[in-house]
Amino acid sequence: MTAVSRPESESPPAVEVPALTPSGDALTETEKFILEMLGRLDAADTKTAHLELALDHSRNIGAAVGILMAQHGLQQADAFDLLRRTSQDLNRKLYELALAVVRTGELPHR
Repeated sequence: MTAVSRPESESPPAVEVPALTPSGDALTETEKFILEMLGRLDAADTKTAHLELALDHSRNIGAAVGILMAQHGLQQADAFDLLRRTSQDLNRKLYELALAVVRTGELPHR
């Protein structure tokens, strides 16, 4: 799984900052800045969590492909295709099936 990234020159998406506080008072420039930075920090934390999860999934898929290559004498692309087809046949997510292969050392039966 590959992550899509923005060019370094592109800034993060703007975070909408409310103009008024819950009591109806206008926010100062400093408060607006702090709220915007907190929004960006939250977005960065979310993106980091998603990327870490994708990396974990990718590692398990790679390990499962390696196991299938060794067991069945397959090339990498063929082992991945076997894992993908089995995932579809069993109606299981690819990374969940890969994790099962890593845990048990074998591909579940179709």
